[in-house]
Amino acid sequence: MDLDLVRKLPGTLFSAVIMELFERLAYYGMVLVLSIYLVQHLGIRADVYGTVYGIFTGALYFLPLIAGALADRFGYKPALIVAFSTLTAGYTILGTFTSFGMICLALGLIAIGGSIVKPTVSGTVTRTTEEGSTRPVGFGIYYMMINAGGLIGPVIAAQVRNHTAFRYVFLVSALSCALMFLQAAFWYREVVTKAERSSGKTLGQVFAEIILVLKNWRFVMLLVIFSGFWGMINVLFGFMPLYVETFTNLHGIETAINHVIPLGHWLNPEVFISLDALLIVLLQAPISYLTRKWPTLRAMLIGTSIATLSWIFPAMSPLAGFVALGIFVWSVGEMTCSARFFEYCGTIAPADQVAVYLGYSFFAIFIGNIYSGPWAGLLYQHFIEGPYKSGHPIVPAAFFAGVMAMGVLSVIGLAIYGMIVAPQETAR
Repeated sequence: MDLDLVRKLPGTLFSAVIMELFERLAYYGMVLVLSIYLVQHLGIRADVYGTVYGIFTGALYFLPLIAGALADRFGYKPALIVAFSTLTAGYTILGTFTSFGMICLALGLIAIGGSIVKPTVSGTVTRTTEEGSTRPVGFGIYYMMINAGGLIGPVIAAQVRNHTAFRYVFLVSALSCALMFLQAAFWYREVVTKAERSSGKTLGQVFAEIILVLKNWRFVMLLVIFSGFWGMINVLFGFMPLYVETFTNLHGIETAINHVIPLGHWLNPEVFISLDALLIVLLQAPISYLTRKWPTLRAMLIGTSIATLSWIFPAMSPLAGFVALGIFVWSVGEMTCSARFFEYCGTIAPADQVAVYLGYSFFAIFIGNIYSGPWAGLLYQHFIEGPYKSGHPIVPAAFFAGVMAMGVLSVIGLAIYGMIVAPQETAR
């Protein structure tokens, strides 16, 4: 990274990306233990948890469309103040109350707050950098902070719940967001001028854009087809920590590592699953380089196929080695296709609407999250959690086959899409 370009970046940008780091740290510290907390500690049925989780994660990718428009109209500084006060309240409620209604309220507040942070921080990076000069560096730092939060959050969560009561995991997340509330209130400088606010999109214009985008059947078809891939990611974060916590013995791996670096008890399921984030940090650049000449649809098809096949390994055995191999194979598939999906969304958009289409490409994640949560919850309750609690044999292969079904449908859909909708792309 060019240090001269870094020095040109304004303090407001660094203020924003630090807020992103702490918000992601709080989120990943919470979400990777949420299934363990709700299902194992509070006794909520896995199918009920799956429905709540699907709605929660779906909202995180739908609400930014509205939140972004409101931030443009009223300013980023007040938006961030509202976001972090809402997040602080949500995490505090989650760590204080155990009734189902209060948990739903807490997750609703976290979804609202998180949906405000996403567009305002990325918007700050855009508004405080110059295209072709400092913008790539600014977004490089931004994505680095996202991944850093994804790595640090689960490690902190593991240490907190290993040494204190479980609820303090969520209270630490609340503290992280409270600190960022102060950052937003006292150090962040507004980047949206009064003139820009008065000319910002209204909610009516946002919904008009949604209708405009949904009229493009090629785009809508792609969103629906690729939602299966995002659905599998949702299951990885939403259900695999619970599965590993219950059936995978991580002690052997932890002991072996402690012989080299004495870290104590640290390898919880949330840390183990975050291997995916670590691999992306280490390998995304080389994999992107190796696959750079592949046609976009082909890369999406191959990557989704690899990601789908990765679930075979935990289905074979809950042993840590098999699960880790599954995460490794999954990560290779994810790195091969996820970024290329957004690239393809930009290529099929009309030339004057690329930014709009890229914004609505997140609809695929919204769709995948909405149905994958209830689907995985139903499978987990029927084949794993229910039999396990009643003393009957569990059937994890059936659960993982159901997860793979989402990927298989995406692979088949992408193959048909390439043959019928975009044959020139797959023929290259």
